[in-house]
Amino acid sequence: MDPYAFVQSRVIKDGDKWAMAPENPPEDMRTWTGWSAFIPAPVDIVKKKGDAVRIAFRADYIPVEDGTVILAGYNDLEKIVTALRG
Repeated sequence: MDPYAFVQSRVIKDGDKWAMAPENPPEDMRTWTGWSAFIPAPVDIVKKKGDAVRIAFRADYIPVEDGTVILAGYNDLEKIVTALRG
């Protein structure tokens, strides 16, 4: 993923947390598609800064290799990414 780029991502629910869906999920695996952005920073830092941004709906933060993926509505994601880029 390109840092800070907005993309449509497929996610799955893993217990009560979101996770990135495998590239070719089995047909019976339930997935959701939504706007996301990869941030090249640890989830605790990204979440702390992202939670400080006033948005309309909840954002979710998924720890991934080399950073964090933020899931949010497009307008909310734009506000969070703008704040994170400084």
